[in-house]
Amino acid sequence: MTPLFVGIVFSALMLTLMLLRVPVAIAMILSAAGGIVTLQGWQAAMFQNGAAPFAATDYGLSVIPLFILMAEFTSRTGLSRELFAAAAALVGRRRGGLAIATLLGCAGFATISGSSMATAATVGGVALKEMEALRYRPALAAGAVAAGGTLGILIPPSVVLVIYGVMTEQSIGRLFAAGILPGILLTALFAFTVAVWATLRPQDAPRSPAIGARATLAALVAVWPVAFLFVFVIGGIYAGLFTATEAAGVGAFGALVIAWLLGRMSLAVLLESVKAATVTSSMVFLIVIGSSVFSTFLSVTGITQALQRAVEASDLAPIAVLGIVLLVYVVLGCLIESLGMILLTVPIFFPLLTQLGYDPIWFGIILVLMVELGMITPPVGMNLFVVRVVAPSLPMAQVIAGVMPFLAAFAACIALLVAFPQIALWLPDALYNR
Repeated sequence: MTPLFVGIVFSALMLTLMLLRVPVAIAMILSAAGGIVTLQGWQAAMFQNGAAPFAATDYGLSVIPLFILMAEFTSRTGLSRELFAAAAALVGRRRGGLAIATLLGCAGFATISGSSMATAATVGGVALKEMEALRYRPALAAGAVAAGGTLGILIPPSVVLVIYGVMTEQSIGRLFAAGILPGILLTALFAFTVAVWATLRPQDAPRSPAIGARATLAALVAVWPVAFLFVFVIGGIYAGLFTATEAAGVGAFGALVIAWLLGRMSLAVLLESVKAATVTSSMVFLIVIGSSVFSTFLSVTGITQALQRAVEASDLAPIAVLGIVLLVYVVLGCLIESLGMILLTVPIFFPLLTQLGYDPIWFGIILVLMVELGMITPPVGMNLFVVRVVAPSLPMAQVIAGVMPFLAAFAACIALLVAFPQIALWLPDALYNR
């Protein structure tokens, strides 16, 4: 058997294992080990698996557990309630306002989270009850929470952008800057989707009772911890005060201090936060190790080089190749978990698209958008299951029906970024090319 054939066979095996719900890291390691044994024997496979944890070690990855810890501190001390209340005070009086407030609350929580599922679960735990009390249509409420949660991995700080930056040796600061304007654009498109839904079916999205100016001001003032953390952490990176890794440490410590000053930090909350951050970080790093093993296997088989040669021989226009890549991501998003999708495809698609002239920072944002899309596409969309966990009485059919209109918002956002790459590139160029 040729190395290329072995690569195709064991890549298909890995996808099959993922579809059978084998953990992503285990599926990668088993498939890669089997392929290396077939090509090079047991000794080579044992060496690669033993060296993988060291090969996957990168100082830049230390930002992940720190940002996760910051998110745990903020989510367990109730800051999501203040974010949703502030957004509801601003837009709740219009029809569909609570759903739009949910989206704005998710966008706000994304600035201190970096996780899609954490954003959906934390904000959804508050927003779904409020919308249920106001008699929102369950599908609209669920769709707003599931779609809004995806903003957690686009608006910085983003764990996914950190992993992409480390894998492709791109600046984390530039990637964070590139995610800001697309994040705002996607939030606006989501809000527009809700507004259209509420206009066409006003009975699905009742108005909230009006509140006074004093209550509105109090609600806005209550979100100062989130605004402070975002400005201090992200602003500190762009001001040159500290690196992305140092910013993560400062952010985690800042979240701890703020929670203590607000009287919401106890020993039990501290221990729960550290434990949860440790478990999540361990899962992420195990997947990174699995990716390291599988990337080594791909390099041995020559799949990436064969794909590049095939593209060159086909004489397809770069935009056609990009379209095929995006279609592959749509299919994969329906089948496998988001982090596994990134670690599986970046070693293949990144060199292919950058060779065709696409900007690596821009592609990172497009990749995150495709991953976000996968978070709400059935049957594997993780945010769909998060909503079901937060609201167990809600049928999955209602959750799926609710996210369908938001898929059009994703398509519009991706189309705009493809047509106008400067939406993602203007801010990092302005900040780093001074």
